[in-house]
Amino acid sequence: MANQRSQKQKLLEILRLLEQETDSDHPIKCDEIIALLNQKGISAERKSVYSDLDILRQAGWDIRYQKNRGYWLRRRYTLAQLKLLSDAVGSLAILSADQAEQLNATLGQECSRYQQPQLTPVLPARRDSDVDILGNIDQILKALRENVEIEFRYFDITVHKQKRYRRQSQSYQLFPYALIRENQRYYCVCYSFHHQGFSHYRLDKMEQIRLRSEPLPRIPFDLKEYAARSFGMYASDPVNMTLRFDLSLANTVFDRFGQDVMITRITDQDFDVNLTLSVAPPFLGWLFQFGRKVQILQPSSLKAKMREAAEAALASLNDESVKPPFAD
Repeated sequence: MANQRSQKQKLLEILRLLEQETDSDHPIKCDEIIALLNQKGISAERKSVYSDLDILRQAGWDIRYQKNRGYWLRRRYTLAQLKLLSDAVGSLAILSADQAEQLNATLGQECSRYQQPQLTPVLPARRDSDVDILGNIDQILKALRENVEIEFRYFDITVHKQKRYRRQSQSYQLFPYALIRENQRYYCVCYSFHHQGFSHYRLDKMEQIRLRSEPLPRIPFDLKEYAARSFGMYASDPVNMTLRFDLSLANTVFDRFGQDVMITRITDQDFDVNLTLSVAPPFLGWLFQFGRKVQILQPSSLKAKMREAAEAALASLNDESVKPPFAD
């Protein structure tokens, strides 16, 4: 019995060595495996190590071997894939530093100790929050699986850095349809049977999510179309528009709207694009940055909103009655 326990321990220890100590650039030879096992008080012979490696292969682990180099464990993910995932985790502003570090530590278990330092992202400045983001995601995913409504409270942060609950702290009751990421944050897209429409809510401002018990039928919903229409995740009615961009902005337009964007006219100087988007402050600000390199062709209502925004910004700059910051 003791010998069987020792053999099982040896098998698990060999797997641990392969997981932590090996990759394609750092294989390990049989003699090295035996030496490391002996350091842990586990006796081993070549024949038994070969047998254990075969057992692990049969169980599904992709153990590679190269003559004169040794054995290594081929991972489920490449280092490049893990790097992308690690940086994505690091960029999410809704996660606390502790949560980001814990998730990155989990990703680090998918590679050798030699590769782990390459997964360390530069974490941006984060705000403190007592909202359980991962718990919120779990609850919403469960609601999506079970086709039920959710109840939650929703809040804003005041200038005094305190929570102010909407609806006088009364709960929202909505039917979740999807989780969507935008601007380093996650949003839950929901349908309201009362208002008969879709809207979205920031995950880091949702509290006390509870699931309803009765399953409900779903109506048709196109997440890609919804995301494309919601510029900056601001909720407003979509507007059909035609914009004329300077030819130098082609890459910028494709980066923002994708290469499937509808181009209706191209010359040596500019091109026209048809879009259907929510006209919200982020969109107007996005247009402002291009100055004379973008022109609104239609509708006239969008031209009017752009003009009002420009006049308001100019009035703010010219208003000398407003004392500027740091003035004597």
